[in-house]
Amino acid sequence: MSDHRKTKAQLIAELESLRQQLATRRDADVTASSFLAPSSPEEGPHPLASVSLDVPEHHGTEVWLQNLIETTQDAVVSIDRHGRITIFNSAAERIFGYRRAEIQGQPLQRLMPEPYASEHDRYVQRYEQTHEARAIGMIRTVSGKRKNGEVFPIELSVTEVRVEDHVHYAAFIRDISERVQLQDRLLERERLAMVGTTAAKLVHEIGNPLNSMSIALQLLQRRLGPSVGDEPLRSSFQSLTGQMTRLANLLQEFRALSRRQTPNLQLMDLRTVVDDVLATEAPIHVERKIVVERQLAADLPLIHGDRDKLQQVLLNLCKNAVEAMPGGGTLTVRVRNSGNQVFLEVTDTGVGIPYGVNILEPFVTTKAEGTGLGLPIVRQIVSAHGGTLDYTSSPGQGTTFIVTLPQGQTDTSTQ
Repeated sequence: MSDHRKTKAQLIAELESLRQQLATRRDADVTASSFLAPSSPEEGPHPLASVSLDVPEHHGTEVWLQNLIETTQDAVVSIDRHGRITIFNSAAERIFGYRRAEIQGQPLQRLMPEPYASEHDRYVQRYEQTHEARAIGMIRTVSGKRKNGEVFPIELSVTEVRVEDHVHYAAFIRDISERVQLQDRLLERERLAMVGTTAAKLVHEIGNPLNSMSIALQLLQRRLGPSVGDEPLRSSFQSLTGQMTRLANLLQEFRALSRRQTPNLQLMDLRTVVDDVLATEAPIHVERKIVVERQLAADLPLIHGDRDKLQQVLLNLCKNAVEAMPGGGTLTVRVRNSGNQVFLEVTDTGVGIPYGVNILEPFVTTKAEGTGLGLPIVRQIVSAHGGTLDYTSSPGQGTTFIVTLPQGQTDTSTQ
């Protein structure tokens, strides 16, 4: 056990001892309650005492308790029986984005997304009538809502605190966004590895017979010679050749998905990738009546990236965007940075993606001739760069794909 954890355990033991000693005092109006607060996963929850004192000489103890609440890394939020926020410590300010002065006295629902916000008052009323606890005294994983509207996962422990005739509810809240993201990335890697293994088997089982069929078809064309010019026969050969080409392309995507992505990382300017891809695709954009807008931050940091693979990523996203706008539209490529991350965004004004469809899943596609493997390959490449791929879409209005990459250094690049 580390020194930090020993100190924490000692503080809690001393606090509980103090609570017991004060409870025996006859010259003090003392109400104490013990409840659970989430600690580290290794230690589990700890008992933490809440003590109310009316004895002047114990003012220092109250200050110490306030400092303990104020310096904890978990958010501590308390409400009165009317659901108004009374305590909001520094960690709560950091996690939720509100200043204490603007949130105290506000309803707790300000920190809750739906459906929790609508259900909260009914839950409290039911608990006060039946004392049937569904959340109090337990550690649960739910969702919170920051000031900017972002919904994020939290670990929540709630307790009822009675001071004289007054009832308060206290919550200890831990932001577990990073933990959940890490778990999601691990699950995604495992799933892609399984898909890759299946793809490798398909390539082996289908690839060899397909090569034999292609060679046989070429030999047959040579033997028939001028007879291939006969219209019915020529149409049959063209159809067979087209289908075999489609299968060969599909196998190529399977091969890409089955390979482990090992990018050759070098410091580079992502804007040069945008310039190269848009220049290559310019004739197609003109032909399809696509208006291209580029929004490239001037002070963009360098990244560690594989130029060829990132070109493949952007090329795939741009092709998808063009195909989503069969009657023309606007393609916007945006590169920006925030904190220590660089964002590559590709937005179209096309048909959008239907609700309930996760287009990043292997074999999921909205195209009549699509294989559903292009975006999983893109996601695999981005993941190998230490980044993420996500998207937002509104049916009938368009889609934005967002590639997030870690920056390579703190110095900004020069133009």
